[in-house]
Amino acid sequence: MNYSDSDLERALFNLPLEETPDGMRASILAHTVYHRHALPAIKTWEVWLIGGCLAAIAWLMVLVLREGFTPVISTLNSIGDVILYVVSQPSTVLWIAVGGAAAVWLSHLSPVIVPSKSGVRR
Repeated sequence: MNYSDSDLERALFNLPLEETPDGMRASILAHTVYHRHALPAIKTWEVWLIGGCLAAIAWLMVLVLREGFTPVISTLNSIGDVILYVVSQPSTVLWIAVGGAAAVWLSHLSPVIVPSKSGVRR
């Protein structure tokens, strides 16, 4: 049996179809196309950064209130000297350079995987 396109279209349109429930189209659109994901107002790294800064400020305030400005300044000076000593060591500089080179290498030479749009899941 060979049917023409117009015969097939007429047969398809003559099939008895059920009515869709009320609000079905709006519900589908609300859950797919118009759906907005709630994004957090503050990212995790920002919370850690702000928390660390507030902790350092609180620590400095407690030191100033307990002992005055002179011991606090000398403490900060000694902490800065220790940090400078550690960072200026050749082995530390080497490992910082190796880590930076690895980060650049991984970010620039790794292939970017883009999900295909051909396969539609239902």
